[in-house]
Formats: sequence, structure tokens, C-alpha cells
Amino acid sequence: MTAQRFALGTSDFLQLREAGLRYVDKSAFITEILRSEAQVLLLPRPRRFGKTLNLSTLAAYLERTEQDRSALFEDLAVWQAGDDVRAHFGRHPVLLLTFKDVKERSWADALLAIRQVIADEVRRHHETLQLRLHPDEQALLAELTAPSTPPVALAQSLRRLSQWLHRATGERVVILVDEYDTPLHAAYHNGYYDDAVLLFRNLFSGAFKDNSHLFRGVMTGILRIAKESIFSGLNNLAVYSLLSTPFASHFGFSPEEVATLAAERGLQGRMPEIERWYNGYRFGGHTIYNPWSVLSFLANPVDGLKPYWVQTSSDDILRELLVEGGRVDGGDLETLLSGGAITKPVDEHLVLREVRASSASVWSFLLFSGYLRANAAVPDGRRLLAELQVPNREVGVALRGLFEDFFDRGLGGEDRTAQLCRALLSGDVETFERLLEALLLASLSYHDVAGPRPEAVYQAFVVGLLVRLDATHEVRSNREAGHGRVDVLVSPRRPAEAGVVLELKVIDARRGETAQSALASALRQVRERDYAAALRERGAGVVHQLGAVFDGKRAWVAAVGDGEDDA
Repeated sequence: MTAQRFALGTSDFLQLREAGLRYVDKSAFITEILRSEAQVLLLPRPRRFGKTLNLSTLAAYLERTEQDRSALFEDLAVWQAGDDVRAHFGRHPVLLLTFKDVKERSWADALLAIRQVIADEVRRHHETLQLRLHPDEQALLAELTAPSTPPVALAQSLRRLSQWLHRATGERVVILVDEYDTPLHAAYHNGYYDDAVLLFRNLFSGAFKDNSHLFRGVMTGILRIAKESIFSGLNNLAVYSLLSTPFASHFGFSPEEVATLAAERGLQGRMPEIERWYNGYRFGGHTIYNPWSVLSFLANPVDGLKPYWVQTSSDDILRELLVEGGRVDGGDLETLLSGGAITKPVDEHLVLREVRASSASVWSFLLFSGYLRANAAVPDGRRLLAELQVPNREVGVALRGLFEDFFDRGLGGEDRTAQLCRALLSGDVETFERLLEALLLASLSYHDVAGPRPEAVYQAFVVGLLVRLDATHEVRSNREAGHGRVDVLVSPRRPAEAGVVLELKVIDARRGETAQSALASALRQVRERDYAAALRERGAGVVHQLGAVFDGKRAWVAAVGDGEDDA
């Protein structure tokens, strides 16, 4: 029997099933929705984990239609769920809106895109809506398909549509909103966040708050934007994040599902590799694989195992938080990139506009966006204390690539970054200083180093820069060495190769410090605390002991003098 083709890139359930494409049965999602006590549910998950397909499946099951869709569901789990679930098959009017493509650079363009999403859904229901509308309502309906619909009409649209559809059919309405927060990410990055928040707050309030025409509301997205931003007043909203047990197994693939898919393609022998690359997520205690990457590999195994998932979306916010802004401590960054775990506070109620100011918001963003996993999470006041780790090789490769691309652009190309790294490992202080300062000028903002911990910004900057050395050297930050803790330690993976001790300092002008005095202090600390001992123990052939001093976008580098370096 020939294996079914995968539905790679197809997120419409009807299209998928009618075309005979391979469908991993997630229809138990429908059963859990219908048996939930919550009237309105928000289900945040990382992108490409099946949110759109699940909502499309739910819509296909519940929607009133003249077409008999029984054959599409008869072999699925939902069909065996029981009479309470079957009673809603083909019963309800469904409003399904997806905002996944609303990523505009301006508020004016975003409004046009939002108008189009709503207008398309109005047109889909136009014949039904016309049945019982009053004359004044006819005008309001026409307004929703006009190219200049005012924001106030958009905000009221879902409430009005649910009222009209309920009246026309006698059944309460299901409202499904896919990727509700995609426009908000674009708004945050492009400077019109307040306008977007106001519109969506009013839109969702009208749709879900005290709406007697509503049967169920389900929203998906990547993050839960904090209640005070979007969901103010929605006391009937239940949120199930990826840390929650309910709905945990409905997004992504289980190990058993992946093993079955691999066997269908005759690739069961590749399972250990698939696991290293695409496993590693934990949703509500369940082990989860990245479905997009698994299907991408199995569909084209000759292309090999590679980071498919990270190629599917913009990394603007991630780059800003992780690379450009210096908001992650260098030691934490090094631990994560080397496969270790860190324990940090995370908050499920993320305030997107505050993500730049709070390190807890950065960790929360990385976790709920899928770039980290939580091995464990325990309550810690209003927040959670989570053990965080990079989930798999795919994400690790992608994060390293993010740093490499950023620094290559800053220096004008990969060759210049490689030159900087060679200068560091060879002890060419003059070249290293010149290229490091050029990189600071091109890539670092004065705003980033004006905060209370500029040393941490420079440390994370240097650690990210040296990610390129991972194949030959371990880059460690804030690690014990000799008689203290060194800022950056570049340790060779093979004996007899060069290692580097790098102590970083920021000039304190309030104490009358100069570049020369700060450098002298850094080099004295390197000598007296014998940081090089750790590299000598690793068998380094030569140890370059350096101090680097920063002031804004200026950098000075010097080496411990001849006769002072025992390496």
C-alpha cells in the first residue's frame, strides 16, 4: 500500500480529507472543547503546532451546511465520543476568522487587512444573513464589506454577526479566532500597538462578553497577551497554555504518532535522529514533537534533518530581545546554547509592550514561543519558577545561526567575523580590538548599555559573538576558574590548541576611571586570580589572557604582559 501524501502546508481540514491526504487524528480536540465547562477558551501554542488545522477541524464538525460531512469523520476518534458530542455535529453557525497573515508595517495597512478578514467571513454567510435582517441591519451588513469600514463597526462586527446568524438559524453561534495575536506582534514591532490593542479589545469583548448568541468561542495564538491589554472584562475566558494539562496532547505529535508516520515511510531506523532534532517539547506533562519539522523531513528525507520550523516566520522580536538588546545574561545564554538548563521566573500573562523591560518577560516569550521548554515549573508568587532548556537540536542550531547572522551583518560578512575570531585565538590584540569596536559601532545601541547592568549587556554580546567557535572551543561565562569567576573563558575542545581568558569591564567615569586604569585593573584581576589555571588543566597549548574595557561603543583590549603569562 502506498503511503498517503502529507498535508504539508495544508491547514484546511475539508481540503485535506477530500484530497485523501494523511491526517494525524486530533479530532479528540473537538470532544474536549464540547465537554469543557468553559464557554470561551484561549489555547496558546507555538506556531506550526497544528492550531489552524485544529480550528478548521472543529469548524467542519460543528458548522451547519447542506453538505453531508459524515464520511469525513466516521473513521476519527470524535465519531466514537458519544451522543453528547454527536448532538452538535453540523448544528451551529460558525464564524471562523484567521489573523495569521495580518503582519502589516503600518496601522493603516493593518486596518485594511483586518477589514478584509471580516468581510470575507461576512460574504461566506451572506445568503444566510439575508434571511431575517431588518432594513437598518442591511445597511450595517453592507458596511462590513465596504473598503472603508470604520474601526467602531469592525469592533462590533462579531457581536452583530452572531446575533443575526442566531436569529436566522435558531442556533447559537460558534466563534473561532485563529492566531489572534499575530497582528499584535506586528503592531508591537512596528509602533502601532496601542491602536491594535484598542480595536481587538473591543472586538473580543463584543464577541465573547455577555453574548447571549454565543455557544462556544475558541481562540488560538502564540502568547496570552495579559488580561489588562486585550481580555479586560472577559470573566468567562479559560486559558490553557502549554503548561496546562487540558488540551495538552492535541497540538504537536506524540512519540507514538511520529513512530507510526516514520514507519509508513520506511524511515523507522531514523527515529533516534528525528528525536534529537525535533523532540524535546513538554506540553502539560506530555512529550511532544514539532509536527511541521517532522512532516517536512519525512516528506523529503533526501534533504536531511535541518531546522525547518525556524524558517517559517520572522525572527524580528526574538533577535531584538536575545541578540540586540543584551537582555539575557551572558552566563545564562552560554548555558542554554551549550545544552544546559537554567531556572528563571516566567509569567503566563505576558504584557507584550513590557517585554523589553523585564527579563522574566523575555524568558516567558522564549518559552511560550517554542524556543525553550520547561522541564518543571512551580508556583512562585504571581509567577512560575521554571527550569528552562533549549528543546532540541533544531532550535539550538537556529539560535546559533541567529547570533552568527547578526554579527556577520554587523561586521560586513562572515569573513570579517572569522577574522575577529582568529585574532582572538592567536592573541592578535590590535586586530581583535579594531574589529570588536567596529562591531559595537554597527550593532549596539547606546540605549542598551544605559541600564543598571551594562556589564551584562557587553558580556552577552561577547558570548553571542563567540558562538561561531562552538565546533572547536567551549565558550563559558561567569564560571569558576583559578581563584575566582571569570567573565568569559574560551576553552579548546582538543589539547594543545589555544585558549583565551577574557575579563570585561565598563569604565566608571564617576570614580574618575579611564580606559587605561580600567584595563590595568582587569589585567591585574586576571593575573592575581589565575584564571588561566582552568585552561592549563584542559591542556591548552597557549593561553591568551586579555582584558577588554568598554565605554558606550568604544572598546579597548590589552593582554597580560610577557613574563606574566605562565601559559
